[in-house]
Amino acid sequence: MNTRLIEDILIWGCIYLYASASILLLTGFVFNKEKLLRIAGYLIIPAFFAHTVVFAMRWARTGYFPANGELENALTGGWFAIGFTVYLFIKNRSLSGVALFTVPATLLFLGYGIMKAPNPLPLVASLKSSWLIVHVAFAQLAFGAYAIASGMGLLYILKDNNEKKEVKRPFYQRFPGLDVIDELMFKFVVYGFIAEAIMIVAGAIWAKDLWGSYWGWDPVEVWSLVSWLLYGFTIHLKVTLGWKGRKLAWIVMVLILTVIITYWGINIVIENSRHVFGVVSQG
Repeated sequence: MNTRLIEDILIWGCIYLYASASILLLTGFVFNKEKLLRIAGYLIIPAFFAHTVVFAMRWARTGYFPANGELENALTGGWFAIGFTVYLFIKNRSLSGVALFTVPATLLFLGYGIMKAPNPLPLVASLKSSWLIVHVAFAQLAFGAYAIASGMGLLYILKDNNEKKEVKRPFYQRFPGLDVIDELMFKFVVYGFIAEAIMIVAGAIWAKDLWGSYWGWDPVEVWSLVSWLLYGFTIHLKVTLGWKGRKLAWIVMVLILTVIITYWGINIVIENSRHVFGVVSQG
């Protein structure tokens, strides 16, 4: 059995496991079935293991850090998001509710990637640099942290809605208190904000060597800066003005769209970006 076939089997295995887990999570939350959440959690772990193997195989097969094309971006970004999810699940099962956001999101990105560009794309020689690993790794680390923060935001809103009801559903008592969720949500926002800052600086240093300038106003550069500034403003709202709870949760859930646009959306509508997001770089 050749490497490509094994990789295809594992990718589709991940997709089916993430799809099954997504169905269980959705059903569990809608119908308040705690048992389904536990089963979903146990499906996520082998899915993440297979995901890790595919990630490593793609890296070994291409010779570069998986970051060229929609599928590789989904593999890398999803790996960080699910990695954080598994960590929280192992650390404290009451935090596994964040999977309601991270698992379906990863499923959709993998599905889009494998339909759009399943095969490795050639990487131009000028981009075969260690800076590719630094720049993209911190970019996807930021995405993973922001995805967890969004999951925390969704969990906060669902639990808060339950707390406001006259008859509270016992199902939501298994999750941490609202203050705990709020604190973790903010911590992951800060984590992502710092990782994204390192990504931007590393990209600027790399761009100077590649294209002769630290900043070229490329659409991906602009959107990454916009995303970073908006998350920074969110931190300001929390620290300086004391925003928390539902307001902060809604903001965090909406802001993840800016990251998705930066990493996946730009090259759907713009074909001349110098960044390696679904296109072969034009240097």
